[in-house]
Amino acid sequence: MKKKWFSLLLSTVCAAGLVTPWNADLQTAEASSSSNWVPIWSDDFNGPNGSGVDTSKWNQEIGNNNGWGNNELEYYTNRTNNSYMENGNLVIQALKENYQGSQYTSARLTTANKFNVKYGKIDIRAKVPYGKGIWPAAWMLGSDIGSNPWPASGEIDVMEYIGPPAPNTVYGTIHGPGYSGDKGLSAGYTIGEPFSNAFHNYTVEWEPGVIRWYVDGKLYHTRTPADVGDNTWAYDKPFFLLLNLAVGGNWPGYPDANTAFPQKLLVDYVHVFQREGGYNIVALKAGANGKYVTAEDYGKGALIARSDNVSTWERFELVDLGSNRVALRSMINGKYVSADNNGASPLIANKTAIGTWETFEIGTTADGKRTLKSLANNSYVTADNTGSSPLIANRANVGGAWETFEVVKQ
Repeated sequence: MKKKWFSLLLSTVCAAGLVTPWNADLQTAEASSSSNWVPIWSDDFNGPNGSGVDTSKWNQEIGNNNGWGNNELEYYTNRTNNSYMENGNLVIQALKENYQGSQYTSARLTTANKFNVKYGKIDIRAKVPYGKGIWPAAWMLGSDIGSNPWPASGEIDVMEYIGPPAPNTVYGTIHGPGYSGDKGLSAGYTIGEPFSNAFHNYTVEWEPGVIRWYVDGKLYHTRTPADVGDNTWAYDKPFFLLLNLAVGGNWPGYPDANTAFPQKLLVDYVHVFQREGGYNIVALKAGANGKYVTAEDYGKGALIARSDNVSTWERFELVDLGSNRVALRSMINGKYVSADNNGASPLIANKTAIGTWETFEIGTTADGKRTLKSLANNSYVTADNTGSSPLIANRANVGGAWETFEVVKQ
């Protein structure tokens, strides 16, 4: 990955002395969620017709594995009967046949130990099959699943489709400790015809503190650590990709006399991107009291410097906006810190987009501390009353420690 180095050039004279520009040598600021997506991995499935999958990229799992935890019926194979290239597509084909004690065969592909990724945009163009008991999926599992069994390892479902029970709907879901199986955090996206009629793009944008789902470029689902409450947000580590076509299971039900075979999941491509340079995740330590700034009550409360330690509530993404300006995105709810009501209200992480209220200038004091000046009212952010009051942008000048912060790289 290329690193994008930037410096924030701010020079402001204030009553307490000179506020100098942000110094990139003191705190490296990497590219952030405002930067471009750059490609890092792909498979366009352009092999000769009838050829097998690229085994340098994909593993082919074998067996029924006691129904894969879902009472599925298929036996997965590495045969080209079940996974092969055809006209620029990967075909995962489910067959009705007696094989190794099962009545159906299919394929399940993974990138485990061949391609693992921590954060990224996963874009899959596919045409799903249709039939009772037919269950195509594109998804991800935590790479530590061998030592940290599911659901603690985490699961991100990019796309699942169950056919006749909901022919016009696909689903995106996360599963983790305390929110798995039928308690997974899920949403559906519905169109005016069965998804099996055409190719569609199924996309996840997975970033620190937020996961977003899209169909054909339309956002329909967002999850943040606030959604899992006191449970663990299991998505700050590497994951691997999976593509499979299951036959039967607890959720889709089972094939009946009307279920035609073979069934084919067609995948045009899988493209993976990451933000150029990664993310600049920081904590803010108040000069007023030496405590970390926290987004109270899962981000529902005002920011206040009250924490002795750094957890998700105390982590923020420092977003470079250019022209000497930054924004702060809370990791607990994925929202931007705002100086609400033109700065008259305390700072709170409650905005989904960056505007004037969410924009700050950042500077360095003579003793190396940082300052934040809100563009909402051109006032400096202060941790009033030695940090016992919520942060608010109401100071014309940097008068002392209450208006200074240490930016701590995470």
